[in-house]
Amino acid sequence: MADDKVRKEDMEESGAGAPERDKLDELLADVPEWLRGPLKENYKQILASIAIVILVVSLWSGYSFYTNRQEESASYYLGLAMSNLDLDGRLKELDDLVRRFPHTDAGHLANLLIARAYFEKGNWEKAGKVFASCESSFESALATTATMGNGYASEQVKMLDQALADYEKAGNAGNGFEAVALIDKARVLATEGKKKEALDAYDKYLDLKPKSHLLDFIRYQILKLS
Repeated sequence: MADDKVRKEDMEESGAGAPERDKLDELLADVPEWLRGPLKENYKQILASIAIVILVVSLWSGYSFYTNRQEESASYYLGLAMSNLDLDGRLKELDDLVRRFPHTDAGHLANLLIARAYFEKGNWEKAGKVFASCESSFESALATTATMGNGYASEQVKMLDQALADYEKAGNAGNGFEAVALIDKARVLATEGKKKEALDAYDKYLDLKPKSHLLDFIRYQILKLS
């Protein structure tokens, strides 16, 4: 054992690891002296860290490729479904798309289109349930779209308080629905006989959209309520 230890020390002293050190010295030739020392001392740990980074990047690239392919496929099938003029057939295709691609943007949009299809069929309760599910699952503008849809469905089944709450929520979300939510809110308030509140909503709309293409319509509604 003692002889083995001596031979090992002799090999180290004789430069058995020299080729590795020479390559490292060559790589670090242009590195400042103050940095060269720490790099040489810790180069194995640094190489290990670089390998981990390369692995993570490779995995992420593969995942990105997979998700892009999923989005492309989902968008293709969404287009096919929306070209189907038969509502029942469209619903079946949209349901299948959501089942196959639930986490894609096209899959999220398909959920909203399912709710809209139920609305077109006059199944407002089912439409409202799907809109409500979308609202709780989505974020940003998609969620606000679902809120508005739920308001329309609630209005159809005479749940006017719920419709008002939805329009109020959508208008306050800050996703570009402020103006249309005010018109919808004013309409429901007028239906409930709350003329002053309806007029206030129309006035807020005019403040928000003074050059709206709906000016004549809004003025007519104000005239009817005044």
